[in-house]
Amino acid sequence: MAITRWGGRLAALLLAALAWVPGGSPACPALCTCYVSPPTVSCQANNFSSVPTGLPPGARRLFLQNNVIRALRAGTFGPSTVTLWLYSNNISSIQPGTFRHLPALEELDLGDNPHLRVLAPDTFHGLRRLQALHLYRCQLASLPSAIFRGLHSLQYLYLQENGLLYLQDDLFADLANLSHLFLHGNRLRALSEGVFRGLPSLDRLLLHANRLATVHRHAFRGLARLTILYLFNNSLAALPGDPLAALPALQFLRLNANPWACDCRARPLWAWFRRTRVSSSPVPCASPPHRRGTDLRHLRPRDFDGPHGARTTHCSTDGRTHRRYTRHHHPVVTPAAPHTPAVCTTGARWGVMRPTSCEDSECAHSLTHFQPALGTHWHRRTACVWMDGHTVPTSRLGSLWVAVPI
Repeated sequence: MAITRWGGRLAALLLAALAWVPGGSPACPALCTCYVSPPTVSCQANNFSSVPTGLPPGARRLFLQNNVIRALRAGTFGPSTVTLWLYSNNISSIQPGTFRHLPALEELDLGDNPHLRVLAPDTFHGLRRLQALHLYRCQLASLPSAIFRGLHSLQYLYLQENGLLYLQDDLFADLANLSHLFLHGNRLRALSEGVFRGLPSLDRLLLHANRLATVHRHAFRGLARLTILYLFNNSLAALPGDPLAALPALQFLRLNANPWACDCRARPLWAWFRRTRVSSSPVPCASPPHRRGTDLRHLRPRDFDGPHGARTTHCSTDGRTHRRYTRHHHPVVTPAAPHTPAVCTTGARWGVMRPTSCEDSECAHSLTHFQPALGTHWHRRTACVWMDGHTVPTSRLGSLWVAVPI
């Protein structure tokens, strides 16, 4: 009899846990639906222009998406809130302290709020248990440097499809547990050296559909666990300095839809593919014209040599080589395009040849110390030394070269 009675009580408890309280009940705001277990308030798609009053203080899940809420104010949400969905509203302002007293919050979705353009530096401070933060499809052109400070539990960060123009160094430095970082669909043009510093647990990094033209050679340093990297549909012509070498766990890579220059600037990336096993998209060349459409991964070592086997030692930012070879490999300078950046800097008396537009790339393997011949008119003058040993004074090279003392 006792067992039967206990079984009946257990069944009653289960039914109560699944029961829902219709709108209009004192414990539930009008037009909302409230569930008992887990304590949930669902007010989605009701055309609310503000957060409804009378939210049960013990609610753990609040669903307020697909309304027209314009502002969030401090004191609106209870301290028991674990999940808070506010996506697809018209939120344009978040009062300081709105989320400060939500110690249990684990998921916050503010995505798809196209009027949300500015965030205060302390908007998310105090959310030590937050694991997922959704800020996709807003109009955030920039982020405060301290916006993610203290979010040590964060694992998923969605920043895609905003208007982000840049990411400052150490922006993510406190996110040691972050595994997914979505940054695609923004307007980023460059990745600096310390932009991803402090992300040892990062597994997926999506950077496609930006305007990236420059990636610092150390931009991916410290991302030892990264397995997925998307860089397709950007403006990358080269990856100087072999930045992918810092990614030992990389498994999936997408680099297509970039204007890859398959001259000497491509050599570091080509060499990385030769020594790495990774599932990759095609990497079609955009220049020079005779290689357009060729997969960079399928180039041959001799493709990086000039005619007659002479090694190409420099290339300009527009992908054209401003040097041609005679039968004896003597360098003959050809006119450069107007405003062409210098591609070699040298030191006086003792120095090195350094193609600045190919800095730290494989085509800079020709770093060559030289000493102008004593007794010649080149003594104490700046000159460039080619790999074949010929020394050319800068007076012959005109505006194409810039001499910088070491």
